Amino acid sequence: MVALLLLAGCSAPPAPTSAALGCVPAPAATTQFRYARNVAITPGPGYRVLTVRQPYPGAAPQSLVLLSCDAPDPALPPALAGASVLRSPVAGVFSGSTTQLPFVTELGALDRLTGVADPALVSDPAVRARIDAGGVTTFAAGGITNAEQVIAAAPGVLLSQGTDDPAFPALRAAGIPVVGWADYLESGPLAQAEWIKVMGALTGRDAEAAAAFDAIARRYTDLAARARGQVPTPIVAGQPYQGTWNVPAGGSTAGALFRDAGASWSAASTSAAGTLPRSLEAVLAADGGARTWLADGPWRTTADVASADPRLPRIAAAGPGGQVWTRDKLLGPGGGNQIYERGVAHPDEVLADLVAILHPQLLPGHGFVYYRRVPTG
Repeated sequence: MVALLLLAGCSAPPAPTSAALGCVPAPAATTQFRYARNVAITPGPGYRVLTVRQPYPGAAPQSLVLLSCDAPDPALPPALAGASVLRSPVAGVFSGSTTQLPFVTELGALDRLTGVADPALVSDPAVRARIDAGGVTTFAAGGITNAEQVIAAAPGVLLSQGTDDPAFPALRAAGIPVVGWADYLESGPLAQAEWIKVMGALTGRDAEAAAAFDAIARRYTDLAARARGQVPTPIVAGQPYQGTWNVPAGGSTAGALFRDAGASWSAASTSAAGTLPRSLEAVLAADGGARTWLADGPWRTTADVASADPRLPRIAAAGPGGQVWTRDKLLGPGGGNQIYERGVAHPDEVLADLVAILHPQLLPGHGFVYYRRVPTG
């Protein structure tokens, strides 16, 4: 088990200090996670322990000790002996994944963001404005972490992109904690969105994180309850890529969204996470009669469907009376898709789009955020 202690505000310049950020005493109570299973925050004597059960596939659990910025150094148990110490609110966050950015902005903690892996991948306008103003360091352009650059910047914490990295041991040896951020290993959209509470613990905004998530979960569950009373709408899910059609399984995050929106498809009853590889012909046989197609895109018109594969127009959704939808309506200036950034923190918005597609009578006049209907062409 890798153990770390959070002592935000003790990092070297150029990161802001805890005095500049303001000391926010950390709550003593356990943070309740209603949906997330890969993370926990539990109380200790004078500190809290943040545990990521699987920082990346196959990894051992990682524990961090969250210590309030105004608290004395605690006596740690042997399991945490030698742990790095970080105080909350942490001063200087280096973000390895764009899925972390909407949590930062949602909590009003943009002033804590001092580094992003690759600005070219960032879509959020507020984050891009901070990058353009020169307030953010690039530390992993092209996916390769520049350890020397990170050590020189001395951030309070680096949040991983959910994988291991050969640079991490050097960063930890230099006193820079690395948190294994593995929201994507959760099962279900609300479980992923609940990682906002981890960002809240790091930035001293626990109460704000809990309130934000409660609002997201309430909107999501209310929409799902309304869709549950409707007759499920048959769909075609996904599209072929390099000869394989990866159909969302029933136990995947995409599958949960489709099911909660009131959709039916051939893999809906499967419990597996992720996707199920199938041939195009198998999908045609199982789902080809559906008149609603939730694809990935990018297709400008339905004519692009045929150009992708001449067999695809055999899907009823691509013909007269059918609907083809892609989830590429909200793109960043660099082409990044916001459904993989903001959408992770706001599954309620994604679900609303899906409900409006599958059961439009439930959300008349809905303004689509992520999904776009492909016009006939």
